[in-house]
Parts: sequence; C-alpha cells; structure tokens
Amino acid sequence: MRMRSIYTILLAVYCISISSQGLKLFNPEIKEVVPKTQRVVMDFLERYFKELPSQKQTSIETKMADDKVYFRKGKLADLSQINDAMPFSITLLDRYYEVNWMKGDEPFVTIVFPAQYDLLFGLDKDKASKKFKDAVLSASQRTKETKAPSNLRKLNETLYMSQGDTLVLGSLSDALYYNKVQKNYQPVFDKKHLDYSAANLFHGLLPHADYKMYVEQSVYGMSTINYTITLNQWLNYCAEWNLKVFFAVEEEREDGILALVIAQSKELGYHHLLSVVIPDKFIEDQKAVLKVRLTPYIPTHNVKDLYQKQSKTHKKVKWQ
Repeated sequence: MRMRSIYTILLAVYCISISSQGLKLFNPEIKEVVPKTQRVVMDFLERYFKELPSQKQTSIETKMADDKVYFRKGKLADLSQINDAMPFSITLLDRYYEVNWMKGDEPFVTIVFPAQYDLLFGLDKDKASKKFKDAVLSASQRTKETKAPSNLRKLNETLYMSQGDTLVLGSLSDALYYNKVQKNYQPVFDKKHLDYSAANLFHGLLPHADYKMYVEQSVYGMSTINYTITLNQWLNYCAEWNLKVFFAVEEEREDGILALVIAQSKELGYHHLLSVVIPDKFIEDQKAVLKVRLTPYIPTHNVKDLYQKQSKTHKKVKWQ
C-alpha cells in the first residue's frame, strides 16, 4: 500500500506540472534543424508523456509496458524537471531508441522505446497509409548529388559499379552503375543497359530524368487507392525521410522491366515495397509512365515474409 501511495503522489505531481506548464522536453529551434526522423522521435516523446496522464492511474504502468516504453534511469515525475536547455542525446541501437538527458555531468533521465513507426507517429497502419500520398506530395525538394562514389568496382573496360548493402536476397541491392568517359564517371543511362539504367533512376542519379508514376496502393481491408505522382516527388520523399533504397530486376518482359524496389527506414522501423513496371522505351521517352503496386509501412520484421508472397504472385499481374 505504501508503494502505491508514493506512486500516486509522484504521478499527481507530474500531472499538475504537465497541466500547468505543458511538456517541453526539447528546444523548438533545435527541432527545426534536426533531420525529420529525429524530429519524429522528439515529437513522439512530448506527445506520449503529455497524453499519458489522461490514462487511469492504474493503467499507466501497463500502457508503458505494452508500448515497451521504459525508464532506464529516472522516473516519470522527473520529466517535470527537464527543460529545453538540458543537454540530451538520441541514439538508435538496433531496433530501439535510447534518449538521455544530462544534469551537470551525470545522466538524469534515460528512456528507451522501440523504433516502431506506429508508436512514433501515433498512427496505426491504416491511418498512416491513408496519409502516405500527402506525405509524398509535401516532401521538400532534395539536393541532387551527382558526384560518383569512391568505392567503384570495375565490371568491364568502361562499366563500374558501387555496392554497399543487400536486402533479403543478393540481387536486391543499393548498387549504382557508372560509365567511365575519359577520366570522368557518368551514371549509366542507355538502351544497352536497361536494368542498370533503371536502378540508377530509382537511386536518384539522373536528376533530369522524371516520369509519371501511376500508383495502385494497398490500404487496410484488402482494398486499394489509385493516384499519380512523379518520380521526382517519390525521390524527394525518400531523401526527406532518409530512406535507403534497394532495387532488383525481377523479370524482363515484352513491355519492359518488372522491378522490385524497397525503401527502408531503420530509424522508424518500416519498409515501403514497390513492384514497378518500367517500359522498355523509358530511355528515349520521358513521357513513359511507370506503373507501380505499392505496399507502404511494412514493419521491419515482416518485410521478408511479404517479399516472398509478392515474388510468388507478381508475375501473374497484368497491367492494363
């Protein structure tokens, strides 16, 4: 009984502090300049602990346990002592975050929680999927990098490749392709190498190449929504959210290439999966339309299973 009464008193102090002052754990000016994924983490913590007092007192511990939000150091009531001038750090460790505030030279409060998009956004998959198109359309113009990487590997006399990582299977990679012209390296974009050209396209190496993307997006309830975006809008979105893109050619068809594209967010714990029909005339015809089947916000631990299901059925799809 004594432990419960102490907890109740601490919770009451915390609730009074939050209701009277609001909850400001981070300096708003800092939030404006950090990467967008870090801003999501900051907004999540302020929203989560602001809304937590509305839970029944007996359910707060249960809710935090269900959400896997834990205090590694400090306690709930200590949040009322945090101000936006305190030094802090945000660290992504495998699939969870650790956020730490310092008081003097000592850690004061440390909170850990999953790198899980539905928790961080405060949205379930259905609501997040319905907002996806707007997120793509509102993405800021990216910086278009054209400098060749330093880790190029020679494939033949003129062709070079840069590759760092693969996903699910060896052919699904972040590989980039370059032609060596005299002493310069230029991204591959020609009819002789449609597969390499398509990979470069989805990695944003061809800033002057843009196409319409007709998207059929999966939403909750086994239904779909259809809309059109541009390739540049998609690439802007990937850059804004620091998504790592993996590309593979799954099938060469009469009407072009069927490619698999996965955009990965380790910071927010999801993948977007795209099955893309790229017409074989895309090199010379910038009015070509890329036809896309899109499944957004796949939790990181589910992407392998979904890819296996996709790979069994995609060849049966016929675009009209």
